[in-house]
Amino acid sequence: MKRMVTASVIVAAFVSVAGASENAAAFDKPIKVDVVTLPKDELNPDAKPKITCSRYPAFMVKEVDLGEVGAEKLALLAADAPCERTSERERVIADDTAGYLMGVSGGFVFFRAADGWNGGLPFVVYDAATGERLLDDSLDGDDFAAIRSGKGELTLDFRRVYTASCSLYPGRACVKTIAADIGLSQLPDCTAAYKAEIKRSPDHAGEIEKLPSVIVYPVELTYAAGDTSRRALEGTTACRVPD
Repeated sequence: MKRMVTASVIVAAFVSVAGASENAAAFDKPIKVDVVTLPKDELNPDAKPKITCSRYPAFMVKEVDLGEVGAEKLALLAADAPCERTSERERVIADDTAGYLMGVSGGFVFFRAADGWNGGLPFVVYDAATGERLLDDSLDGDDFAAIRSGKGELTLDFRRVYTASCSLYPGRACVKTIAADIGLSQLPDCTAAYKAEIKRSPDHAGEIEKLPSVIVYPVELTYAAGDTSRRALEGTTACRVPD
């Protein structure tokens, strides 16, 4: 994922755009976004390698994208740092979940995975000031219903994709375990999801019945003083079989 491209010359083109997030309504709008175009890779001619530097009042988020799956580098820097591929004072985000910048809310920086998992989009949140990893979870779709942030506090409303440790297929003693873990008083019926998968692969019915269930449900996630809590909200729930 992070294969290096060698070149003696970097062609730079700086542009300002309205925002760097696909979910611009929920995330903060950058003051400026600089884009530096990198030389083409002869081994990957269709790629458009570039550096994107999203500048906010107190910091900058840098994303080096070589056109492969996942950014080659993600880093936090000072707000006025130059938009270069390598900087002396950059805080590199070395995290398997962090594939691309998702957006920023206050002092919280969101990164999303390069690929989905079990029908969800994993994401991780970092503290922009310290570079500390604060929390991770998985989102259904690509939008949060709401993001509320303050000094050291963050609240997210979204549809969560939760992969259980056991199966909710009828007859499995897993209901109480999952209900207690996610706080849902009424779990979704998983029968249809498992039967559909068994119909596709009847020779593996026994293994399919044991697959851990994937539950999608609305949640309010709260981070404060280093602690993360989740509260199930009213709304539609669903059950899936893992990918």
